[in-house]
Amino acid sequence: MIRSLATAALTLSTLVGVVPADAADTVHRGRTGCFSWSWKDGGVLTTTVYYRNRCTTTHTLRIHWSSEASGDEDIKVKGGAKGSTWSFYSLRPLGFADLGRA
Repeated sequence: MIRSLATAALTLSTLVGVVPADAADTVHRGRTGCFSWSWKDGGVLTTTVYYRNRCTTTHTLRIHWSSEASGDEDIKVKGGAKGSTWSFYSLRPLGFADLGRA
């Protein structure tokens, strides 16, 4: 009886597409121009992006979100500053760009 319950649970989790916790927590990191950025998979309704301006001058960071409702977000960041932003509609950012000095 216990063996058949375990087999049924394993089969159900395979069919439903359960993702192991460590796979859902993948952290993505990168650099573009003056900025370094990171974000993590696994958000249910939101995704938070963390960024840092590695230059000494103010630059504008553009984040292109996966949802058309979120679109592109431009953030003016002082030299050496860091921060975060999030999107309620997008589960991930599609791209980052340093738009240059602000």
